[in-house]
Amino acid sequence: MSSYTSLEALLHDAFWATEESPELAWIREILTRHPGRALEIGCGSGRLLLPLLQQGHRIEGIDLSADMLALCRSAAAALGIDPVLHHGDMTSFAPPQPYEILLVPAFTLQLAGDPAAALRHFYQLLVPGGLIYLTVFVPLAEIHRDLPENTWYPDHQTTLPDGRKASVETLHRIDRKSRILHREHVYRLEGPEGTLEHRCEETIRWFTPRTLARVLKESGFKVTQAVADFDDEIPVTDEAQILTVLAERC
Repeated sequence: MSSYTSLEALLHDAFWATEESPELAWIREILTRHPGRALEIGCGSGRLLLPLLQQGHRIEGIDLSADMLALCRSAAAALGIDPVLHHGDMTSFAPPQPYEILLVPAFTLQLAGDPAAALRHFYQLLVPGGLIYLTVFVPLAEIHRDLPENTWYPDHQTTLPDGRKASVETLHRIDRKSRILHREHVYRLEGPEGTLEHRCEETIRWFTPRTLARVLKESGFKVTQAVADFDDEIPVTDEAQILTVLAERC
């Protein structure tokens, strides 16, 4: 899975800073309805974790990237927050005691080499009756060829507060039958002292709603809520681009 190092970590929030995450409100509501000790898997730089801590929720974070966790600690210090952060792999993390709620937002599950095995491990991280919240997406632009396959194209660009220009180019290959998307990225940061560049790759696996429900059931979970595109009035069908699920450990 992608580990978000170097410029990939540094520029992640810069590219998404202007896009407010609709997940924050969903997670806040879930944690309010189901208070308990929670863990955000793939917490990154704290884009969701830190606001939730500011609101008083009992939540810890884990991430594979030391660079992202360093950014999280720095942002937390600026807010006067001291979060509990774990550096490790989500598929092998062994906490001293289980959690009441696991949060797997922002498509993190899809970065696992074996999402089904990851879900079986997540089962072990929860108390009986514990909840798992997760969000997955379907890469419709790549599936429908709205983005060119095997061709580099500009993905994101922005100007940092210090005036430096940040950009990322992406190339992808897609296996529609196996539902696997492979991406390569080139991150660039241009400033008075020259240009920094970082290359990285990621492999994403996606699900239909029916497949995700089956994998969750086989992993010991019962789906209690499913929402398409962060809108509970939209029917959950194969046409949904984003699927958010709440499931209970049986």
